[in-house]
Amino acid sequence: MHFFKKISIIIIVVSLVIIDRLPDSEDNEILIKDVVIDNSKDIKIIEFNQEINFDSLILKAIKKGIPLVFKVTLKVVEVNDIWPTKTIIKKIGYYQIEYKALRKVYRIEDINGNKYEYKYIDEAIQKILKVEDFKFLFIDNHMNNELWLNVALDRKKLPKPLQVNYFDRTWYMNSKKSIHKL
Repeated sequence: MHFFKKISIIIIVVSLVIIDRLPDSEDNEILIKDVVIDNSKDIKIIEFNQEINFDSLILKAIKKGIPLVFKVTLKVVEVNDIWPTKTIIKKIGYYQIEYKALRKVYRIEDINGNKYEYKYIDEAIQKILKVEDFKFLFIDNHMNNELWLNVALDRKKLPKPLQVNYFDRTWYMNSKKSIHKL
């Protein structure tokens, strides 16, 4: 009997690991498109558009005042044929959307920390879909360098009850790695 309890616990743990590794549904995918890189100086400026499908549960959460924080991970890597890729620069930026119930406005904080307020959620979502002026310092050494971009909803900054709900895939919003030559 004790043997079967151990086996059932092992099966449950293995199934949880397998479920966690299953690919997310495409409804929660963030698409990065229209990436523009300003290569004129040592300080590079990136701008890009996104396509995010907000689920009705997520929209309801925003309207209740739950802030959604998105994490933008930027990496500049040196690609080699023989050696593994080498990360030269890694920069992380955040932007967020939240509803301020007392003032009845949607507040957007962009990637540079600038704050904007909108009366309607549609206007706020349109603002959040465009990431502008994401700056990083990079001196081009004329090597085979690539820029890797990734955007994801930072689930660690959600309220604890939403973090605990392990099987709800609604909050697993992320993009695939977007690769661009520098």
